[in-house]
Amino acid sequence: MKQTQKEWARYIQDEIQKNLERKTVKAWIKYIQEKIRNNSDYDSVYEEYKIFLENKLKENPKNVEVVCQLAAVYNELNYQWDDIYKLLNEFIKKYENELNDEEKSRIYTNLGYYYDDQRVGSKRAIRTLRKAVAFNPNNSKAYYGLGADYYGAGKYDKSEEMYKRACELENNPIYKFEYANLLMINGKYEEAKIILEELIKKDFEFEKEDFAKIKYSYIANKIQLREFENIENEINELMLETVNNDDFFEEEFAELYYLAGSYEKSEKIYSKFKIQDYQFPAWWLRFYFYSLKQLNEIEKLQENFKIVLKIKDEEIESIKNGEFLTEYTKSEKKEEIREIKRQIKNLKAEYEKILKTDYNPEVKIYPKFLYDCFLIDCPRHQKLELEGE
Repeated sequence: MKQTQKEWARYIQDEIQKNLERKTVKAWIKYIQEKIRNNSDYDSVYEEYKIFLENKLKENPKNVEVVCQLAAVYNELNYQWDDIYKLLNEFIKKYENELNDEEKSRIYTNLGYYYDDQRVGSKRAIRTLRKAVAFNPNNSKAYYGLGADYYGAGKYDKSEEMYKRACELENNPIYKFEYANLLMINGKYEEAKIILEELIKKDFEFEKEDFAKIKYSYIANKIQLREFENIENEINELMLETVNNDDFFEEEFAELYYLAGSYEKSEKIYSKFKIQDYQFPAWWLRFYFYSLKQLNEIEKLQENFKIVLKIKDEEIESIKNGEFLTEYTKSEKKEEIREIKRQIKNLKAEYEKILKTDYNPEVKIYPKFLYDCFLIDCPRHQKLELEGE
């Protein structure tokens, strides 16, 4: 219903009064989180909060909490990254001799988050977060951030080490889950099992979508340990639970069925995919072909292989005829044709191995991670109830 002019004026007056009542950072954070929970428009609130923080910083230019909150507000208002880096780096440089180690660790953790947000696993983020833990070895958020960044950089042993340290410092179920995932990646399935069994009991509160990710890792880990009892039912249940969950894809369930030896189920999913819709070589083809072999569907296997070859031969011809990759140079087209021929050669070899030997293509399961914001001064996620609010 449309507001009358009088009602709108009253609303504005109420908002002004509320703003006057918000005299502390925590009061503002509480207000912002209420707005987010109620799905209210909070963009204008950040603008107002920015003015409040800028005035507070003028009153006390050395206030660490205020400058860190201001950086977070810049982030929410989509300021340039350089503006955020400059704000925090200049602050720590200017007041370095007056800040204690915990304050330095706090600023470096926040900086590491912003570097990480620009590119996960960046060397700059890792260097900055290592400074944070050097100043405060009990900074669990910094260790968690390091775990995420080392994972992004492909350094899985270091990632596991950092997640483990974060868990030792804080009883956080998300930290535990990420640690279990790294144990799985590093082949430590028995250790991962202990943590995942603890989490799967629902002793912790998780959103439905997040709990589905935990169940996915739990099932995948059981398969790696070859604990197949009731496993097919567990996969069925998870598949039904995640029908409308954008974090899950059918091919991932095909992989679980495949690893569990349920080839009829894996083949049923793979057969729904149209080979021509995938850029070759479609990574799932080898698992599809092996599933067909296990089901003794040899003719279907051979037929699908011929379809793949036909598609790739047509692709080569379309490049030669100028119908495909028209923007490529002559040498680039030749290189693309060589690449396609190389792919065909590799798939032929894979096909022959599947058809004529005991070769079993290996599936690598990649866990689904949850994400816990490690920005210490985050207006969205700061846990006020843990800070005596």
